[in-house]
Amino acid sequence: MARVAFVQNMAFEYLGVMYISAMLKKHGHKVEMFIVGKNEEKTIEEISSFKPDLVGFPCTTGVHRWALKFAGKMKLRVPCKVIFGGAHATYFPEVINDPQVDIICRSEGEYAALEIADKIDRGSDISDTLNCWVKVNGLVVKNDQRPLVENLDELPFPDRELYIGKYPYLKRSQKAFIGGRGCPFDCTFCFNHALIKLYKGKGKVVRYRSVDNLIAEIKEVRDRYGLRTVYMQDDTFILNKKWVAEFAEKYKREVGLPFVCLIRADLADEEMIKKLAEAGCKNVFFGVEAGSEDLRNSLLKKKVTDEEIRSVAALLKKYGMKFRTYNMLGLPGETLEDAFRTVTINAEIGTDYPWCALFHPFPGTELAEYAKEKGLLDASVDTANPSFFKDSIIKSEHKRELVNLQKLFFYGVKFPRSMPLIKRLIRLRPNIFFDLAFLASYAWCYLLSENLTLREMLSVGFRNVKGFFFSKGD
Repeated sequence: MARVAFVQNMAFEYLGVMYISAMLKKHGHKVEMFIVGKNEEKTIEEISSFKPDLVGFPCTTGVHRWALKFAGKMKLRVPCKVIFGGAHATYFPEVINDPQVDIICRSEGEYAALEIADKIDRGSDISDTLNCWVKVNGLVVKNDQRPLVENLDELPFPDRELYIGKYPYLKRSQKAFIGGRGCPFDCTFCFNHALIKLYKGKGKVVRYRSVDNLIAEIKEVRDRYGLRTVYMQDDTFILNKKWVAEFAEKYKREVGLPFVCLIRADLADEEMIKKLAEAGCKNVFFGVEAGSEDLRNSLLKKKVTDEEIRSVAALLKKYGMKFRTYNMLGLPGETLEDAFRTVTINAEIGTDYPWCALFHPFPGTELAEYAKEKGLLDASVDTANPSFFKDSIIKSEHKRELVNLQKLFFYGVKFPRSMPLIKRLIRLRPNIFFDLAFLASYAWCYLLSENLTLREMLSVGFRNVKGFFFSKGD
């Protein structure tokens, strides 16, 4: 039996980690989660007492800097192998060159983690593990990707006890699920094109669980944890109309709880929206990204028109479904007028929960490479602030105004008559009042769009404000 610890600094349940934990536990390995708070020394003592063979860090870009620093402190007292996984390790594998990292896992981790744990248990060499780069005597062995998991039903249900068994404050009436994996689209701000390239010849990127398998998991979680709202976390839940139709019919009959999902404006016709509404879908999320159709489709390659956005918004209003839109400001080449147009289109369609971030050029994405080639970066994408709510690293003569507008975006959408005042306010220097205004609007949108109770939001939110919003990642 290998002993595996997962370490993170966010009070958040990651589905990927829970899937890996379930796979490891199914095969007899010991797994424990450690969420690091203010007292890092105490957590290191707890990890040391657990005596792990392997310590895993799920990392996004920016957060990886905290993980490297913490891993360095931990390894002084805990003799173990450190493995980095998640988006940063997948698309910026050079992180293995840091002395604190022994292994990185690129993309799907269930079978890679199991193989490493089995080899540790047997005392075997782990350097040839597919999906992983492994450091051996200072040299890095770069292994190929294993084929994608084709039959998602073969994976055990996520290990939800990993988090809430130890951290009961994470217990919420809303839980996340996925119906499938993969996305066929090629948006330049997303990792997807890099993932498709990484897995070329290794299987279908878009795969689905059977509806019966998904329904069985939802019912199990409902019966065990008092589930109140189902959050379907698929990048685009409505890709396969036949699958969605079967899900809608069985979900309504066998589950009957409110659910939330993500859609694309260009895929959602009236028949689809009606099926979702009848099945119990209360809120949907979709990307507007930019109010300028040219930026949205030429720069971002979203391939969604203004008319499609207006059409889906009207259908959602017709069937009584509220919606959250995803938007970005501070895009390469974006003007102030472009940014104001993003506010305007959200106001015009009556967005219930307007969500806006500052564009962050993550490594491995096409748009990050474009910004780098054009000399538009104020800082390295690897060292920038990990929060896409705090500041922008894209050069612009209107950077101050764009950063401030992002903080006040919600108010411009919900109260369009405030825009003349907002246009004057954004000329001021960024300050704590902009931050507090944004934080209030974010909390309101998050609470209502995800059907949470105030207690649930506050329980986790207060623990994450510093790391999620104000952190510099180190």
